[in-house]
Amino acid sequence: MQHAQQTGVAVWAWCLMPDHVHLVLSPSTDCDIITFVGQFKNLTLRRAWKMGFQGAFWQQGFWDHFGMRDGDLPRMLQYVLDNPVRAGLVERAEDYPFSGTRSQGV
Repeated sequence: MQHAQQTGVAVWAWCLMPDHVHLVLSPSTDCDIITFVGQFKNLTLRRAWKMGFQGAFWQQGFWDHFGMRDGDLPRMLQYVLDNPVRAGLVERAEDYPFSGTRSQGV
């Protein structure tokens, strides 16, 4: 995630689903989460247009959840990684090719 590296935003986990995206993020001193998500949506839409996609595919806003307590991060990471299992796309989270965590090279 080149944009995350450029802004200093930590991407702890991600999961690209057929109709939505999950991201677990930590802001940086230079970029807050709302700004990052807006920029991410803009960059991905422009890339899609270059690949021939027409129109828009992002909703106006986004749903967020803030983890503040000890233990929230591992729970949120597991929730994101298990999303394809809950959706019936795979039997095991590790079999889904469109998700990962920071420890997997983000």
